[in-house]
Amino acid sequence: MFYISDRAVDLARVHMAVTVPLLVLTLLPLSARLHHRVRPISRFGWDDALILLGFACTITDWGLLAREMFFSPQLINYDTLTHAVKHQFLGIFFWCVAMICIKTSIALTLLRIPLEHPAWRPFLFVTIAVQTIWFIGDTIYMFVKCRPLSANWDLSISAGQCADVQTDVLVSSIGSALHVVTSLALSIAPMLVLAKLRRPLRERILVCVLTGMGIFSSVASVIKAVKVGQWRGADDEWAYAISIATWTIVEQLVAVIAACSPSLKGPIESILGRCGINLTQTSNFSFVAKSKGGWCPSDVQTTVGLTNRYLT
Repeated sequence: MFYISDRAVDLARVHMAVTVPLLVLTLLPLSARLHHRVRPISRFGWDDALILLGFACTITDWGLLAREMFFSPQLINYDTLTHAVKHQFLGIFFWCVAMICIKTSIALTLLRIPLEHPAWRPFLFVTIAVQTIWFIGDTIYMFVKCRPLSANWDLSISAGQCADVQTDVLVSSIGSALHVVTSLALSIAPMLVLAKLRRPLRERILVCVLTGMGIFSSVASVIKAVKVGQWRGADDEWAYAISIATWTIVEQLVAVIAACSPSLKGPIESILGRCGINLTQTSNFSFVAKSKGGWCPSDVQTTVGLTNRYLT
């Protein structure tokens, strides 16, 4: 028998109180993104398909991790414990799939911005490559670290062989570091670019806020990494596992919001306009970025492309 403590129960309630509203909130920018990509003409691309797949994997991960939530202190039997740990193990895989899909979707969306800077496209392709390599390596490690595979969740297998705790923490720390770095890079890079647009200050601030949502996903990744490092050997490992699950879901949902938030620019401008706040003020501006060599891109088609393909 395994005892579910009062602290674990409190954290389970916090998990639901945080993740369920955030899950509902995520539907707003996701729906706005899909609406703008299919109407009035369809511009649905691979980045949109990947964000949908990433969101589906996030919901699946949420459902799997919910199996370890108990809302009253109690003793659970061995079978219940084994099933909860097994679902937690599967949840790790769906988290991996969700994050690679979301990050790749963000990079592909940024590729829609027709910048002439020579490092722009290589930066995005390298980011995709790094995430893909990590995903392949982490998935292989996940399914080979224990022999037999069921030793990952079945504690009754005394003859099973698994990697030590230090290796698990190291692999998790590397993954967290990569997610923090890539999230920051994919958030800050477009902020630096779009901040130079020849648009009113208030509009540029709104654009930077929307494109910088990924920074909050990085914060969740850092907190989760700290929790993982403290997990093994803690007095109440189940409570720590629930806390890690909460930050895992927050990390994914905020990443989805960050990927879709630029699509909220139009609706937000419309709402503010109805309230008498005009962000654009005048139409005699263009989405043109200033560089040392002059204003680029200079042609109207590229300017329209930047507006329509990315900010809507």
